Amino acid sequence: MRYAALDLECATSDTGNICEVGVVLMENGAEVGRFRSLVRPVVESFGDWQRWNFDYGLNDALKAPAFPAVWREVERMIGDAPVVAHNAGVVECKHMGHAFSFHGLDAASGPVFYCTLELAKGHWNEMPKHGIKHVARHFNWKLDHHNPESDARICAAIVEEVAKEQELEAWNALVKANRWTAHRIPHYHSPIKIAAKPTGPRTRADYAHDLVAWKPTVPLPQITPGQRFILSGFDHSSKTKLREAGIQKGLQYKRYIKGGVDFLVADAKMGVSKYATCVEKEIPILSRAEFEAALKAMDK
Repeated sequence: MRYAALDLECATSDTGNICEVGVVLMENGAEVGRFRSLVRPVVESFGDWQRWNFDYGLNDALKAPAFPAVWREVERMIGDAPVVAHNAGVVECKHMGHAFSFHGLDAASGPVFYCTLELAKGHWNEMPKHGIKHVARHFNWKLDHHNPESDARICAAIVEEVAKEQELEAWNALVKANRWTAHRIPHYHSPIKIAAKPTGPRTRADYAHDLVAWKPTVPLPQITPGQRFILSGFDHSSKTKLREAGIQKGLQYKRYIKGGVDFLVADAKMGVSKYATCVEKEIPILSRAEFEAALKAMDK
């Protein structure tokens, strides 16, 4: 059974404004290829969500190749394999269709898509939720949500788990047994209609309204290897340095508070929603100086 799993990330809410692609290629139950690349977005801007949740900045995305060049690399890897994605018909296919249209690519040449959300709902109908993170949590699969390669790998894991439980080894048999709907990349007669937005790199001041001054919540006795931490309020460069410093000491970096964290490291100001969650859930908040001092203390 040979197929690919794909996930996309977008720079803004504009459909087709892809900024990152992640793909894994599966064959006979084993991962035989993987690919991840930034994509230069058509709308040269990041939404607030992207600004605070991606591990890269707008400048990084603007230096990336355009979608056609990235897609050629994907095509070389996957060949004629079918592609799975979570919510493929509603999300990935539409984003792909607008990207194909904008760049003058032939949508008919694109792969056939199948939806792992549809597959999960049909096979595990007793599960309360079937989103990627919920299925991953149910099976204790490792997930770095919104890292498109990691998300794609969970899509592949869903396919493999369903095939194993149904004792199926052939792709066509899996499709037939689950009455799995095939989706094609739609052809749009006109390119994506892009809403007017600020272009070019945005400064930290552009996001000041999203940040608030914070007060300590509850104390953190000590930092030990294996603890999960999250960062808030820092610029991209500082976030990268602090993340790597923590990982080198054996800490687990998380992008989101959901799923549980042991503490948060904040700049002078931090994200409004993260602060509210820390107060509500009594999550310790450390300043940069406190965090760096604690990391040094781990060497003693």
